[in-house]
This record gives sequence, structure tokens and C-alpha cells, in this order.
Amino acid sequence: MSIVVQHVMNPSEAEIDQYTKVLAQAFNYEFFAFALGDRDLQEHMHRAHITAALANNEGEVHIAEVPGEGVVGVAVWYPFPPGSKFLSTDAQRNAGWNQLMDKLEPRLCDWWTQFLDEYDDMVERALTQGVKLEAYHLQLIGVLPERHRRGIGRALMQFAKNKAHAMGVPTVLESGASASELYGGLGYTVAGSGPIHLLSEDSTFDMSAFIKHTESGQ
Repeated sequence: MSIVVQHVMNPSEAEIDQYTKVLAQAFNYEFFAFALGDRDLQEHMHRAHITAALANNEGEVHIAEVPGEGVVGVAVWYPFPPGSKFLSTDAQRNAGWNQLMDKLEPRLCDWWTQFLDEYDDMVERALTQGVKLEAYHLQLIGVLPERHRRGIGRALMQFAKNKAHAMGVPTVLESGASASELYGGLGYTVAGSGPIHLLSEDSTFDMSAFIKHTESGQ
């Protein structure tokens, strides 16, 4: 199966809608469902990730296409340079995230603020300060469920790996601790892990930061 991966620079609104739907379907419309409360907000969430990356070209949107089928996978990355990260600027937050938060009830909005703070703290401890901003950082990746195990996710990861290697920087990402085997198979190692609180302060789940030293040819 032929897979074509490209970095899209100025997608139309219709194309952004298409990428949004691919990501929503990839996560079966259940991406952080407990913290959105409304299935109808799933596409708003994924669109906010895409439009944040496109704001002032602070991030990158990569798509995987299969000839005759169209877009089957999408990945959102933050490269170095420029050395930005998800929601780190007003332009990113105002590109869809703030509008999404306005749709949530206060307790959910408060949880997202807490989550992003805990998430950032875990990453800084795991990777050490500044490493994430000086790396190629994966924010989000998804492949249509019916196209799993066809090499599409691997092709998206390889595309970014090649870009990172050309820039002489590592690639990093965060995911649930249970993803160690998946990303380990792609050459990533766990740099560190930490608990993230759920809506109940008594409950947590573990997240891990992963790194691959693409700067040295890994």
C-alpha cells in the first residue's frame, strides 16, 4: 500500500475539517471524554489542536494519504525551531482552545487548567528543563481505525524523524504509561513518568515522557 506523507502549510477550512474528523474518528470520539462531557465537543477539541499548530506557523500538521482513499492519518508536531509548544502563545489559545473552554462547565474548564500544569511539570522533570522546546515534539497523532496496522502511523513518525534528524534535534512525546511498548518499538525510551489527577482529586493516571535521540541517528 502506497502511503504519502506531507507537511500541510496553509490548509483550507474544508481541509482542516477533514483532518479534524480523521482525528476524532481515530480516537472513536472518546479523546479525554470524561473532561469534555459532550461528544459533540470532540471535533472542537481536535480542531483546536490543529489550528493551534497552524497559528503563526508555530507548529506543524502532517497528513498521511493513501491514493484513492484520501487522508487516513494526521499528526500535530511542534518543531525546533521555532521552539514553541501547545498553547504557549495567545495566538494558539485564541485559535480555538479558548472558544472550546468557553463551552465547558466551570469544573471541567478548571480541570483542563490543572491538567496542563501537571502535564508540563511532569515533562520538565522527565526531560529536564528546556529539552522539549529544543526538540521535535509530538502533540497528537491519529489514524483511522480501519487503517490500523497498515504502517500509516509508522510512516507519519518516520516523516517527522527525518525532519528532526536533518535539524539535529531529538524527538519527544507524551502518552499514557501503557504506551511504552508501542513507542519502544519505534526506538523511544521513557525519560520519566508522573501521576495526573482525574476529576476526582483521589484518582490519578500515569503519563510518561518519551525521547528518541534522532539528532544522533537513532
